[in-house]
Amino acid sequence: MGEDYKWVNVDKREYIEPSAFDYGARFHQCMSRENEVRNALHSLLSDEWKGDRILWIGDSCSVEESYPNDLIRVLYEQTVEFGHPEDVFDLIYETYRDVSGLFKEAEEIVREYIGSYIADVRAGMDFPNEFGIDINHPFRGLFQRETEEYRYTINYTKGIYYELGETAVLTRNYNADFSTERYYYEVEVDPLSLLLGYGENAKPGEWLGDAIGVSNQRPEGFFRIPRIYLKYYPYYHNGCALSRRMAR
Repeated sequence: MGEDYKWVNVDKREYIEPSAFDYGARFHQCMSRENEVRNALHSLLSDEWKGDRILWIGDSCSVEESYPNDLIRVLYEQTVEFGHPEDVFDLIYETYRDVSGLFKEAEEIVREYIGSYIADVRAGMDFPNEFGIDINHPFRGLFQRETEEYRYTINYTKGIYYELGETAVLTRNYNADFSTERYYYEVEVDPLSLLLGYGENAKPGEWLGDAIGVSNQRPEGFFRIPRIYLKYYPYYHNGCALSRRMAR
């Protein structure tokens, strides 16, 4: 079995679930620019999640007190309060709120899920209220927003940003047995899941624990990153379009 990921806001104790948008949840499956999961994240980062600490976290990993990252240690402390040290998956599932249902693009699947949840509760079953709904008014406040892409992704902690369509995102091309690096190709993806990733089979992202936001206005006083190198082989990029440009 593979590891599934979700976007988690540790400061707000909220998350976005890719399956709510009928989208794959593997590590690289939300990197393409034309998907509602990434755009839902952008929409939140432009508003109520602006400046928060978020991560693209896998469901097979754990969190440890000794891990050298403040955000992971915060998650560890939350698991201790929850009563299951290091068990971050159950912490998120049982105590965080799934905000995917805020968006129209997730309506069909979220309505179906909430209907099943209500039926189970009325049958006397005990399941976490993942969407934080009022069972008597289950859809109040849901499906009111549309997802949207933003041009600039900003790291407030580091004082830097990248610009979609301008910052080059580059991935390596290898020879047939992957023993020799040949050249870099530019790919049309959003690298945020790599920058904020944390999982059993993923290297921790370079922005992990930083305050993040997005905007359509160029952030004054911040440095624009000219290029970002992806540290993965090209065949991992499901659904990502390779450009014709080579970067030496």
